[in-house]
Amino acid sequence: MLATENDTPLLSVVTVTWNCAATLEKTLKSVAAVKNDKLEYLIIDGVSTDGTLELIERYRHVVDRVVSEPDDGIYCAMNKGVALARGRYILFINGDDELVADGFASAIKAMEIGKADIICAKTVVGKIDGPSEVLIAQPFRLLFFNTIPHPSSFVRTELMISKPFREDLRIASDYDFFLQAFLARKKFEILPVVTALHYRGGMSGNRELSFAEIQDIRRKRLGGTFPLIEACGNIYRVFRRLMGQAT
Repeated sequence: MLATENDTPLLSVVTVTWNCAATLEKTLKSVAAVKNDKLEYLIIDGVSTDGTLELIERYRHVVDRVVSEPDDGIYCAMNKGVALARGRYILFINGDDELVADGFASAIKAMEIGKADIICAKTVVGKIDGPSEVLIAQPFRLLFFNTIPHPSSFVRTELMISKPFREDLRIASDYDFFLQAFLARKKFEILPVVTALHYRGGMSGNRELSFAEIQDIRRKRLGGTFPLIEACGNIYRVFRRLMGQAT
């Protein structure tokens, strides 16, 4: 069921697309599996030419709104999604990832209670029945690196509006957002359920660029405490390495 104009949905799910016809259908099917009148689904497309828009048209019973126009990168498109979202919370799911219906009810309940600014469930990397990794949010470790899996992080929309994604970054703008939220003492809630399936690859797989952007973000946001926090992180990594060798 599509969200109606007279209703304010609980959740806005947003997918940013550009020429992802080969992978998008599994995303659309996974959204269809959880779609109800509490959820609206938006797609922000960067003028795809590979059949993505035609595929989306086949799923218009699931998609509430489609915008296809030029943009200045993924975070520009994500900010467009935030501006259009009507839900109390917002979730970004990539055009090659999937929502996992089994854990979604727990996330909906947490959003209905509405105590947290950011509600984080688990993201499985690879396959549900044989994951290569399970990503679990650890907000306290944001001081060192990105520990929030965005495909399973439900964020209060008003918070996203107040802190839009930096469009000058190519990979780590979501880390910048979550670090700012943590430093501002926004409330995180961690759920012990899986709500997303993620596949590695794309721009986020560029580790050198990711590391460079994260370091720049940490220097800016942590200010004068950055050298001390960086030293603590280095000591911890050395300790872990030594302990691994000892065992």
